Amino acid sequence: MVLSDFRIEDDSSIIRELELLQQQISESLHLPSQRDSVVVYLFSGESEYRRYMRQTWPALPPRRAYFIGTSRELAVYSFHGPNVEEDLRHELTHGLLHASLKSVPLWLDEGLAEYFEVRGATPGEPHKDHVRILRRAFSSGWRPSLQELEQLTDFQNMTQREYAESWAWVHFMLHDASEERMQLQQYLAQLRDSDVPRPFFEERELNSSHSAVRMTAWVNEMASESRPGFLRL
Repeated sequence: MVLSDFRIEDDSSIIRELELLQQQISESLHLPSQRDSVVVYLFSGESEYRRYMRQTWPALPPRRAYFIGTSRELAVYSFHGPNVEEDLRHELTHGLLHASLKSVPLWLDEGLAEYFEVRGATPGEPHKDHVRILRRAFSSGWRPSLQELEQLTDFQNMTQREYAESWAWVHFMLHDASEERMQLQQYLAQLRDSDVPRPFFEERELNSSHSAVRMTAWVNEMASESRPGFLRL
């Protein structure tokens, strides 16, 4: 449901985008059915949005959009601007995950939101900013570690590299690793009733070092000119 302080036609690009997102998430992740609805509050301008967020959620740092889940409702807040569709795709992904699952580890919550925020007829277009961040990190000797990523519990402490790594793990699992894709879908199904889920790699007893190498190769391949349809750096 979308509530706004300005008129939005039923066939507007925003409504179509949100409907497409719900379909893509359902088909890609095989989530359990939603137990709760998600309300999208869309303001006509940035000033109205900022004023409301300062008054209602004063402890939150300023951002263009937010998903906030409370015992009363699951809500997405944003404003009509040049990035509105991207912002809504990101935040509504959070909303749909929390509407279907009892708990969502932070890395997976943000990784899936970053994954689905990238617009495309089908999910999986490269997130150009994240690919660049990771390529620079790889060249400096950094290597991904999902075990370390899974220890994060507060999104306000996440760095851009950790957002990028979360996205990369999700992209790798959904596109380059059929076994991990199935296991990710199974893990999501378990989260429907799990308050404190076991870490993904511990739960699946995967070879994390080998998977990290494969994920790194996948990101590097996305950045290669040899893959038609992928970005050039």
